[in-house]
Amino acid sequence: MDEGYGSTGQPPLGIAKRYGVQSSAYNVPAHKILQALITHAPSPKTIAKEFLFELGKCGNVLVVALADEVYYEVSILPADEWADIVLRGLQKFGGDLSKVTELGSHYLTHLVIAFRNPGGKQTPQDSICPTPNHRSIEQIKELLTNAKSSQPALRDLVILRDGGCLLTGFSFFPPAPVIPRCAHIIPFSIHSKTQTHAVIEMFTGHLLDAQTINDNINHPCNALNIQSNAHDAMDKCLAWGIEAIPFGGQYKYYYRIVRPDWVPPTIQLRDGHEILFGAGTGGCLVPFPDPRICNLHLAVCQVSSACGVSEIFDQFLDDDDDDRFQVPVYFGGPFVSDDVLMRRLESLVYSVEARAPEMERSQTCTDESRGSISLIQE
Repeated sequence: MDEGYGSTGQPPLGIAKRYGVQSSAYNVPAHKILQALITHAPSPKTIAKEFLFELGKCGNVLVVALADEVYYEVSILPADEWADIVLRGLQKFGGDLSKVTELGSHYLTHLVIAFRNPGGKQTPQDSICPTPNHRSIEQIKELLTNAKSSQPALRDLVILRDGGCLLTGFSFFPPAPVIPRCAHIIPFSIHSKTQTHAVIEMFTGHLLDAQTINDNINHPCNALNIQSNAHDAMDKCLAWGIEAIPFGGQYKYYYRIVRPDWVPPTIQLRDGHEILFGAGTGGCLVPFPDPRICNLHLAVCQVSSACGVSEIFDQFLDDDDDDRFQVPVYFGGPFVSDDVLMRRLESLVYSVEARAPEMERSQTCTDESRGSISLIQE
C-alpha cells in the first residue's frame, strides 16, 4: 500500500502507537508493521488471518466480502489485484479501520517494544566464572534446577556448554579474559507479560506457548554468553539474530545480520556463518538454544527493522543514564517522554523482581541472626 491515502495524505491503515502511555514516541504506519509481521512471522498465515478478521469489521460491504473470501481461502484474485480492489473500495465507500490500526498497535506494543525492553535479570559484571572442572560438570543437573532462579547458575551452565564467546572469539578465562554477559534470547522481562505471551503464540502459529516461555525463560535453551558489545547489539539494537535450520534430524545455527550499521567490529562472524554451540567442556550435557526461540527473536529483529521501529529505538539507547532523571518527571511531562519513563519504571520493577529471592534469603539470615543474639543474651 502507498503511504498516502486519498486526499488525506495519511497512511491507509492509520498510525500504530504504543499502548499504555499518554503520548507515544513509537508511532509507525500501521500498514508497515502489519506488512512486516506477515513477511517475517514464523507463521505468516496466522498473522494474515488476524489482519483479515479485523479488516472484516470495517463495515464496508465490498471489503468485508473480499476479506472473507481470502480468510476462508476461496478467493481467486491475485494478491496484488485483491489489495488494489480493497484500497479503491475503501477510498470510494469508506470504512472504519480502527480495529486494523489497533492490531498494529497491539503487536507494536506487546511484541516489538517488549523485545527491546532492557528490564529484567542481568549477569553480575564484577566477577568472572572460574574455569569449569569435572566437579562442576557433575553438578549440571543441580545447576539446571538452580538456573531458573539464579542468573550466575545460568551463566555457569552456558560457559560449560560453549566455552568462550562464540561471536567474537574472546575468552572468558585467564590470562586475557573478558567478562561474560549472559544474554537471554527472549528477554527475561517478558516473563510476566501475559499479553506478550499471547502475541508470541499467534506470531509463531502456536509453536511456542505461554507455558513453554515461562518454563524456559531463564534456561540454557534461551541463553548464550557473549562479549558486552555483541550483547548490546543483540539486546538494545536488535541488530542480529540466530537462524535455526533443521539438518539431518538436528538443527544448525547461523548468525544473521539484520542491521549492519549497528554490528560491532568485535564480532568476527559474517552473515550466514554457523554458530557452533557445544564447544565447552560440558557441551554435550547442557541443552542448546531452542530453535523456536532463536527464530522468534530473529523474526522480531526483522520486523522491527522493516517497519522502522528500530530507528526510533536508536533515539533511546541512553535511556538508562540517570542524569536524564535529575529533573521532575511524570507521565505527560515536558522533560522526559512517556516512553522513556515507562521503560525506566519497567526496568526498575523487573530488577526488584529479579532480586526478590535474594532479598528473602537475606531477611531469613537476618531473622536467624537476631534469634541467635536473643538466645545469647538470655
